[in-house]
Amino acid sequence: MQGNKVRAALVISKSVKDELEEAIPAGKRSQFVEEAIADALLKEAKRNALESLKNLPAYDTGGRDSVEMLRQMRSEWADHIASRHRQG
Repeated sequence: MQGNKVRAALVISKSVKDELEEAIPAGKRSQFVEEAIADALLKEAKRNALESLKNLPAYDTGGRDSVEMLRQMRSEWADHIASRHRQG
């Protein structure tokens, strides 16, 4: 991972620290921990996004086919975006 690096102090259990030190060479631990945290954050973001989708209100299609309804909505949104670009 690229970018500015900063020092961070974390408290972890002795058993996890011992396992980390045994499994990962000293020069690779920071990268390993950074990647593990990034993976965990991505997993959490996906979980939160899925949870948000579960809580979305139902959309009444008026009895129309959902695929056709999505096509219509996408077309309307594309027209909206195109009109904004023509104006400005």
